Amino acid sequence: MFPRVAYHGTAINAIQSILNDGLALPGTVTIGGKRINPPKSHIARNKTAFGVSDFPSAIFLSPSVYYSADPTYTKTFSYGDRILVPVLECSVKSQYYTTNRCTVPTYRKHKGDDMETIEWRVKDPQNIEINAILFIIKINSIDAAKMERIIKAFILLKMREGRTVLE
Repeated sequence: MFPRVAYHGTAINAIQSILNDGLALPGTVTIGGKRINPPKSHIARNKTAFGVSDFPSAIFLSPSVYYSADPTYTKTFSYGDRILVPVLECSVKSQYYTTNRCTVPTYRKHKGDDMETIEWRVKDPQNIEINAILFIIKINSIDAAKMERIIKAFILLKMREGRTVLE
C-alpha cells in the first residue's frame, strides 16, 4: 500500500511532535500548540512555484537520503562526541505525490540522484507512513574534527611562510 521509500529531514526538537501528530501540513496546529510553518529559507506560504499555487502547502520528501540530510532541511545536534542529523525514513503511496527538480542551489549531486525528480510533494499526510528515524553522522568525532582543522591551519600557515611543515 505504501511502496515508495523517501526521506524527510528535520530537527531533533521536532521529532516528538512528529511522532505524536505525524507529519503535518503547514498551518496545522500540533497537539502541543505549535503552528507548523515552512522555515524562512524555504518557499513562503501562498507563493506559486512550479505552476502550483500555495506550493509550500504540502509535505516534502526525497528519494535521496543525502538530499534530505542537507542543512537546508535538517539541523545538526550533538550526541556524545558526534554531530548528527535526524532524517525520517518514510513510505509513500505511489499515486499520491508529485516530483520536482532540486530547489537547493548549494546541493551537490550524489550517485543515484535524479536532480529533476529529487523533491516529492505530498498534499495529504495520510499518504505517508513513518518507518524509522535515522541519525546520520555528520562528524564522527568533534575532537578529531577540531584537531584536523588545527593541523590544516598549521600546514597552511607554514606554506604561506614558504616553509615546510617539518622546519
